Amino acid sequence: MNRYVAFFLAIVLFPPAFAQEKPEISGYISGMPSIITQQSANEVWWQGLAHNRLNFGWQWAEAWRVDISVRNRLMFGSEALLSPEGTDRDAGWVDWSWNWAQGKQVLGNTAFDRLYITFEKNEWKLQLGRQRINWGQNFVWNPNDIFNTYSFFDFDYVERSGCDAFRATYYHNETSSTEWAAAVDREGKTTAALLHHWNRKRFDYQLIAGEQAESDWVLGGAWSGDFGGLNFRGEFSYFHPIRPMKDTAGTVAVSVGADYIFRNSLMLQAEVLYNNVGKTFSDGGLMGLYSAPLSAKYLSVCDWTLFGQASRPLTARLNASLSGMYFVDIRSCYAGVSLDFSLANNLDLSGIVQYFSALSGSELGDMQALLGFLRLKYSF
Repeated sequence: MNRYVAFFLAIVLFPPAFAQEKPEISGYISGMPSIITQQSANEVWWQGLAHNRLNFGWQWAEAWRVDISVRNRLMFGSEALLSPEGTDRDAGWVDWSWNWAQGKQVLGNTAFDRLYITFEKNEWKLQLGRQRINWGQNFVWNPNDIFNTYSFFDFDYVERSGCDAFRATYYHNETSSTEWAAAVDREGKTTAALLHHWNRKRFDYQLIAGEQAESDWVLGGAWSGDFGGLNFRGEFSYFHPIRPMKDTAGTVAVSVGADYIFRNSLMLQAEVLYNNVGKTFSDGGLMGLYSAPLSAKYLSVCDWTLFGQASRPLTARLNASLSGMYFVDIRSCYAGVSLDFSLANNLDLSGIVQYFSALSGSELGDMQALLGFLRLKYSF
C-alpha cells in the first residue's frame, strides 16, 4: 500500500490524542443498476454499481484540520463497460486508487479523492494534499476550473475528483481574497495559477492567470450576480501554447448562464458555451463526453453548445427535472430526465434517463444512445 495512504489511514483508525473534537463521519451507500443501448453498435449493455463513500474530518487544534474521503465501488455487468484502465491509476501525482477485484464481469475499486491538511489563522488559509479546487461559477461548463474539470453527465459523482495540490488563500476582507494554487498530475506536470476575487455592487468578480499542465498559459475570469431574482453568471478563459509561442493559435472557452426561481418553485436554467475545440477533439463524437479526459480547455465536442433545464418539486417528496443540450456545429442533441423521490429521512430513490442523438444531416450519421439508471441511496 502506498505509504501516503498508510499515513492517513493511521489517522483515520487512531485519531490523534490532541484532537480538540471527536472525528466527524458522514457518507452514503447506494445501489444503481443501469442499461445502455447504442444504435451504431446494435448492442445492449447493462451494469450494476454498489457505491459507498466515507468522509472523515478532525479539528486537531484551533488552526489545524484534517479531511479524508474514500470512495469504494463494486461494478458488475457487461464486460465492455468494465475496463480497469480508468480506475487502477488516478490522475494525481500520488496514486491513491487501486482495484481489489477484477474479472470479466466484475470490477472493485477503492480511491481516496480527498486527503488534505488545513491550517487557518487570521487572514490566511493553507491547504496541502488531495483536494477539490473549484474556481468555476457556472452550472454546466467551467472554463476557470483548470484544476478539476468534470462532466455534467457524471451525475453519480457529486463531490467531483480532487488533485494533489498546495493552496494558499489570503482574505483581504469579507468579500475580497487572493488565492494561489499549484497541483501536480500523474505525469509530473504542474498546473499553477493565481486567482483574485472581489465584490462590487452585488456582483462577484474574479480573474485568474497561470499555466495548465506546463503546456498552456491561461488567462481568464468570471462574474456572478443577481438582477431582481435572475442569477446571471459567466466565465471565460484563453489558453495559449507555451511552446511554440509564435504563430500558434490559442483556444477560447466562454460560458454564460442564468437561472430564475418562480414563486411556484419552478427553476429555469440556460447556458451557452463557445469553445473552439477543433476537429481533433470532436472525432470522439457525443460519447466522447463520457470517455474523453475533459479539461477546462476542451469542454465540448464542437464550437457552440446550448443548454437548458427546468426543475420543480412536484410534491413535498418528489422532484423532477428535464434538461437538454444542442451541439450546434455537429447538429446533435442530448435530452435528460430525472425523478428524485424521498422515501424516508436520508433514503432517496432516483430514476435518470439520458438520450444522445445525431439529427438529420449530422456528420455523426445515425448515432443514437440511450442510458437508463435507477438509484437507491442512503446517506448518513
